Amino acid sequence: MTSDPAMPRLTVRHLLEVPRFRLRLVAGAAGLDRPIRSAHSTELLDPAPYLRGHEVVLTAGSSLRDADACAAFAASVKAGRAGAIGYGVGDVTEAVPEALRRHCDRLGLPLVEVPAGIPFLGFTEWFAERLASTREEWDEREEIGRLLYEIQHGLAPPETLCAQVEEAGLDPALLVAVAMPAADAPDAAGASGVLGLDGDVALLITGDEYAGTDVAGIGSPGPLADLPRSLAEARAALDAARRTGDVVHAAGLATFRALLGRLDREQLAPFADQIARPLADYDDMHGGRLVETLRVFLDRGGAVGPTARALSLHPSTLRHRLSRVQALTGRDPLDFEDRAALAIAIWTAR
Repeated sequence: MTSDPAMPRLTVRHLLEVPRFRLRLVAGAAGLDRPIRSAHSTELLDPAPYLRGHEVVLTAGSSLRDADACAAFAASVKAGRAGAIGYGVGDVTEAVPEALRRHCDRLGLPLVEVPAGIPFLGFTEWFAERLASTREEWDEREEIGRLLYEIQHGLAPPETLCAQVEEAGLDPALLVAVAMPAADAPDAAGASGVLGLDGDVALLITGDEYAGTDVAGIGSPGPLADLPRSLAEARAALDAARRTGDVVHAAGLATFRALLGRLDREQLAPFADQIARPLADYDDMHGGRLVETLRVFLDRGGAVGPTARALSLHPSTLRHRLSRVQALTGRDPLDFEDRAALAIAIWTAR
């Protein structure tokens, strides 16, 4: 049911939001979403051999005496896969060297100004505190994720979630399940509801539609008793959302296109090989318009008259083309089930 998901990822952007440090970004804005996990202070010009990756490299600048030194230092930090540079002002220089700013911008490496009086040790302590609290929060979310899994699959009644729903201030008469990639799960401040983790999926039970991520599946709203259905819909909608890169609602699942969107390439391949390809090959060899004719025919619900008018054809010419489609594919466009197969093939070809 669950795997061992990665811990929530901290980024340079998160560090800039920590009030106690009063950091100011001075260069490398393109790298704000670079991950960070620890702090490393150094005055070495080439710290790369001592970096493990994803650090905030803190320096007072004692070795950064000229432009060449700044260039070498920035390049070494980038080569060591660090997340950012923190330059402490006040000890060696009163401002971040312009050459260091220039090279960090060029490398897309965030450079932040650490105010005078902020000890570098404070960063190490903050990372340790954050790791401990995040681990505890992560364990709690995994436990709720297991409970939501059991509720969805009928292994536990929805009422077992009553305490969490009440604690979150939600109305049990109107709940909505939202599924999103675990990497996009909101932090404690942004989770307005009950949040659980099940493998690579984050499940949020809320009273309002959650709009904090670009890819999400949203189930139908309803009372607590209907939560299993909403959870199942949210997961199915997330599968579709991952293919489209969008937010998919439960209502959008009960459509022809949504159904096809949940099929993989192997399942759709026979429609492409047996139906779409013979028609396309015929058009290429004979200059025909069978694919276009079939597409217009399907868009007009299989009605001969409206299709003929849309294509400026005589109805008998249209019927001749449709008979050619049947001869090439073995599917009769005038038969409902065959027309459905033809529609899948045309959709797949698109």
